[in-house]
Amino acid sequence: MTIKNRIFILGLIIMQLTGNSIMAQSKDIMEQYELKATFLIRFLDYVSWENRAKNQTLKIAILEKCPITNSLLEIAKNKKIEVKEYENLDDLSYDNIIFVPYNCTVPIEKIVSKFSGKPVLIVTEHEGFGKKGAHMNFIMLDDKLKFEVNLKAIKKSGIGISSFLLQHAIIVQ
Repeated sequence: MTIKNRIFILGLIIMQLTGNSIMAQSKDIMEQYELKATFLIRFLDYVSWENRAKNQTLKIAILEKCPITNSLLEIAKNKKIEVKEYENLDDLSYDNIIFVPYNCTVPIEKIVSKFSGKPVLIVTEHEGFGKKGAHMNFIMLDDKLKFEVNLKAIKKSGIGISSFLLQHAIIVQ
């Protein structure tokens, strides 16, 4: 097993251990977003995009305001990753990843439709959005943070996800 895979597994273990302490309080919500941001950045090592050079800057768009933005900015500051919030779906053009927060007012169907067939990874955090076409979706299961992957949506987008990452995902259709 490579060091990268060991680090990822260690991160998953930490996610499992810390998942029990995530509550609805403000401090806990911030910790949850820090954890989501950490895993979102780690996922990048296991995701590939068509026609993207390895040294090219990755662009992460956050649709509407979300506490994950500060965590992503902090993690990404020494990496080739650009993070930006957008108030409006129409302002989004081509980004590698779009994070759709729980409280986003734009319907998921509209987001999925706009980026259908394009190599844009749509990551959400709303129960049921994995089945509605989001590529990856953070969920709470047994008081633990988990993630779903919609393989059908991934295949349509031209994005590749390593089998190693899929081993740790909940697969939805």
